[in-house]
Amino acid sequence: MILSVGCDIVEHKISKSLNWDSDISVLNRIFSQKEIDIYLSQKELKFLSGRFAVKEAVLKCLGTGMQDGISLPDIQIIQSSEGKPVLELFGEVKKISDSMGVSLWHISIAHTSSYSLAFVTAEK
Repeated sequence: MILSVGCDIVEHKISKSLNWDSDISVLNRIFSQKEIDIYLSQKELKFLSGRFAVKEAVLKCLGTGMQDGISLPDIQIIQSSEGKPVLELFGEVKKISDSMGVSLWHISIAHTSSYSLAFVTAEK
């Protein structure tokens, strides 16, 4: 059963202006070490923009938005061996997800030259 759906879009020039591609302290506040490692192997700003869009879409699914106790690195998007995005949750975000009964997450990320878009579905 579908519990909720979230989506978000990120403009690449905004990600660039916030120094996501060059300031490691900014990266550490938003992304997990695994996400940063994947980014460093690719060095494509759209990767970071897409991952951020997923994080925002997950928070919309959970109905929380950014609030105290929510840490963006606790929403981690890695890749399966086939390249499919896979969501892993930790900390307060995982507690909220578990309390809602979410058992499965579906993620889709799309990119254009200017934007990254993410759709997320939470399933019970």
